Amino acid sequence: MKIVSLLPSASEIICDMGLSNYLYAVSHECDYPDLIRGIKKVTSSIIPNNLNQSSIDKLVKKAVKNDIPLYKVDNDEILKINPDLIITQGLCDVCSISENVIQATLKNNLCTLKSKTKIISLNGTTFDEICSDILMIGIAVNKEETAKKIIAQAKLKKKQVTRKRTNKTVLLLEWIDPYFTPGHWIPEQIEMAGFLSCIGNKGEKSIEITPKDIADLNPDFIGIICCGYNLEENKSFAENIYLDERINHIEAIQKQRVYAFDSNSYFSRPSLRVLDGVIQLSNAISDTNPKFHCKKSDFINNRKLSSC
Repeated sequence: MKIVSLLPSASEIICDMGLSNYLYAVSHECDYPDLIRGIKKVTSSIIPNNLNQSSIDKLVKKAVKNDIPLYKVDNDEILKINPDLIITQGLCDVCSISENVIQATLKNNLCTLKSKTKIISLNGTTFDEICSDILMIGIAVNKEETAKKIIAQAKLKKKQVTRKRTNKTVLLLEWIDPYFTPGHWIPEQIEMAGFLSCIGNKGEKSIEITPKDIADLNPDFIGIICCGYNLEENKSFAENIYLDERINHIEAIQKQRVYAFDSNSYFSRPSLRVLDGVIQLSNAISDTNPKFHCKKSDFINNRKLSSC
């Protein structure tokens, strides 16, 4: 079977099922596990590298307003591969234009494919829905029992990592310029870690909020999980939090209860690694693991060093 995965979490799931050899192409965002890094990439982003968050936000909003796809799909390369299965995300319209050819919308790109190609679209926005997507993939690749075992192990792990709920509130920020709330499975991650998400419910989309909203929420802890960024990158964004005079008077910032995480690996993607994100969140706040703590002095010292 030839599989093309246009979704990082789907590529992870395929590898978890022991089918990495069947992956003939993946998206440019697929980077885990390491063994798929050398696989052909058939997507690219219209967003240039090294833009700051404000510029990315403006570009994305403009593209969405004008119905411009954020991703490009290499239709010619996919046709050469002639896959049996394509895994994508969100609504995927498919229509037949001849006996042997279909047209499908992949990442908002209209693509022409061989009619034998099966397309499945993943839409998980909660832990249970992520598990349902795993089962869907398992059925599509004739690995239903393997998928069920993976799901059973994940549900057991969920029970093991879930902590007793406290009344402490956490605000995880998926973007900081402008500020965005936690969406989809992330409020659920906060709850599993033993805290209350001070805004947002599981399954809901992330929304833009103002600095005044953050001040009014007055969370006990703040976590930075800017979408697509790793731990060190998100740590660097913590400086913006400390310097933002519109919110740096709130207690969480005054008492330096600010943390950062590898969002790209453990929060942004609908994969079972969200459970590892729960563990990290618990370790950071309840177990005071210094790896995730963003102290104000870190940025002051860095500024002194850079000025020398």
